Amino acid sequence: MKSMKFSYHILIICFFILGCTNEDIHDEQLVPDVYNKITPNTSNPKNLINYARKSSKELIIEYQTGISENLKDSLRKKYHVIRYEKCDCTTDRIEKWEFGRGINIEGEKEDISEEGGVEGTDYEFTFYNDDAINGNGGSQGQNNNLISSYIKSQNTGVTIAIIDTGIDFNKFSLNHPFLYNPESNDVLCEIGKEIELSGWDFINHDANVYDDNGHGTLVTLRVINKLREENVTDYQILSIKAFNHLGKTTNFTLQCSYLKTIKSPISIINMSFGWYGTSGNLLRKFISENPDILHITSSGNNEYNNDNTIHYPSSYTLDNIVAIGSINYTQNAIASFSNYGPFSVDFLSFGDLISIHDNNYNYYEVSGTSYAAPLVTAKSAKYYTNGYTTSATMLNQLETNGTNLSFVSEIKYNLLIE
Repeated sequence: MKSMKFSYHILIICFFILGCTNEDIHDEQLVPDVYNKITPNTSNPKNLINYARKSSKELIIEYQTGISENLKDSLRKKYHVIRYEKCDCTTDRIEKWEFGRGINIEGEKEDISEEGGVEGTDYEFTFYNDDAINGNGGSQGQNNNLISSYIKSQNTGVTIAIIDTGIDFNKFSLNHPFLYNPESNDVLCEIGKEIELSGWDFINHDANVYDDNGHGTLVTLRVINKLREENVTDYQILSIKAFNHLGKTTNFTLQCSYLKTIKSPISIINMSFGWYGTSGNLLRKFISENPDILHITSSGNNEYNNDNTIHYPSSYTLDNIVAIGSINYTQNAIASFSNYGPFSVDFLSFGDLISIHDNNYNYYEVSGTSYAAPLVTAKSAKYYTNGYTTSATMLNQLETNGTNLSFVSEIKYNLLIE
């Protein structure tokens, strides 16, 4: 959306809600017996949380369409690849190559990019989720029968994908199936005896998308709670687990996860994660190839100006990706931790001291742009079900229905739009 944005205009999404409460709780009879306060990982050293750590001996290779296995094998031998890895079950478009010690990874990347049969290359790196909860997920696990009980009998309305740490279904109501039901023309993941039910775990390479961190569960609850508030029932969610119990992933794992996600008829993808440093050029390319999918991203929690310190993927200059910052409505100000930027952050939403409840009467007070993004995802889904079924028309509705505010410091913004 960066090229579509009005200069120094930011949108805050809080539509049709008198008083704009920060509570997602609508069942007055619920009394919390557990209350967990979860805050962003801003207390940890920034280089351990957000900055990508580039591998010195691995590259991601994108092949040209139709390249033979023999040519792939010849290329691996030519560059003395000691190990290679393919994506789980969904695509042979990319591979990860590992080289021996002493390799000049920059030079190798440049040389491989010029090879016939190679479409592109990218660095491999690791990074942590902006709001990783440090293993605060559940411990009881879940079996395939439990997952299956949440799969809808038939998909209706809008399909939302959430690429995150997975879902702990023990925290959701059994009376409300919401998972995407794979369709007949979907390419299902299958490894050995593991066959995809709905979504895939790219960390453990199986069909069980159990959330052993907690972040993905809270993001999903935030989406569902908001959809319920907006009276939207015709939706389904595809959960893709791309982060481990510490909220950590690699560029290759993320790209495999994304390429799996777009194999299904997705309209909106929630991407509540991000990093600094290496851009991940192939992910940007893959997103650009899907202009009708709206990508909702968190802008980061380091109080950085993303116009100057680039945050990925939120800062990709693509019309189908929007960056969400966080606002504290009680203080009439942008949240103290939120990244900002007149040209790089597209919307503000409520992501500071937000209450989220699960089906077990547990309440979580969360802060982070990761939790602001899902509200915008839910609003976009509402517009989709109202007939605005492209990324451009959903974005237009977000802009049109915002509210004009002017209380944020001029150092950061001249204008806020709700």
